[in-house]
Amino acid sequence: MSTPRTDVDEWVLASAAEVTRNVARHGVPITWSEAAERLRRTVELLSGPVFVIDDGGTFTPLPQQEIPRWQETGFAESVACAAVHYAGQPYYPENPQTSRVELAIPWDTATALVHLLSALLVARLTGPTPSCNQEQVEAAQLLNRLSADVAFEFSRDDDALLGDEEKVGERVYLLMQSCDVWQALDLLGNGREALRLAGVTDMEILDLTLWEARCWLFGPYEQAS
Repeated sequence: MSTPRTDVDEWVLASAAEVTRNVARHGVPITWSEAAERLRRTVELLSGPVFVIDDGGTFTPLPQQEIPRWQETGFAESVACAAVHYAGQPYYPENPQTSRVELAIPWDTATALVHLLSALLVARLTGPTPSCNQEQVEAAQLLNRLSADVAFEFSRDDDALLGDEEKVGERVYLLMQSCDVWQALDLLGNGREALRLAGVTDMEILDLTLWEARCWLFGPYEQAS
């Protein structure tokens, strides 16, 4: 029999209402007890040891994080997001600019964002007055993160890449952090003129991609604002 953990119990009690609220506002039915059970199962899953295997077949445990993932700010929202995605629906964070929850962004939209960010970086660095300011550094860092998300999917060994279990509605998706998608929209919106002058992308494609990403990031909340 496992030993009860007071820290987990207290966290579940403090977080179950947040999960219930975030799931329910998307029209997905969930009770407080179901939310609490999801939180407990998630903690159990993340609390187990993680091993890596070397070329010789030896399993080596990875060091535990100093602060467990489930204690990180915003983790309860991630549990709520997973419940909404599991129901086949998009999740809209209340604070998309700062939320680190992983959203299910349609695959075509996600790859278009990566392509456009790459084009923007090239336009900025090869324009008439190239510069390497903080915005370009942030754009490069963001491009690196989002490109890694895309590359990870292509490197998977699954027999059915992006199968039926990875769909919202009828569209396959890629998980991207809300704050990363928001930053991509901000950078591309501010860089629209640079892209136009460089002639490296179709403006209609840019506008369509920005509109599509905003729909999946803000959902009905943007309409209400």
